Amino acid sequence: MGTHIGITLTGHVGNDAQIRTVQTSTGEKQVASFSIAVNRTNGGGQQQTLWVRVNCWDKLSSVANSYVKRGGIVQVTGSWLRPSAWVDQNGNPQASLDMDVDRLILLERVENGETEANPEEQIPF
Repeated sequence: MGTHIGITLTGHVGNDAQIRTVQTSTGEKQVASFSIAVNRTNGGGQQQTLWVRVNCWDKLSSVANSYVKRGGIVQVTGSWLRPSAWVDQNGNPQASLDMDVDRLILLERVENGETEANPEEQIPF
């Protein structure tokens, strides 16, 4: 019997999704990437934020590219998190978490700089 990890994150989008084409072992693929902030309050009452870089592949990449905008709220589901490294604007190395997702739910979308509630949330029953 194999093992499985199921991860679901809900958070605020930190930047518009950006799509690019990458070369993989199975050929070229489209990937759209963006960051989300997942917040919590710890036992001491302090706010903590975890930033996760989200990668949407293939058909999901075009959905993310069209609809995921900074300030929106999304829920993503995937089966793996991996550590990653990058260099900030000052040349300092930074650590991050990357998640390849297979499900993307837009909970709130952003239009003209303002968030709009999902139409389903406006139904009074």
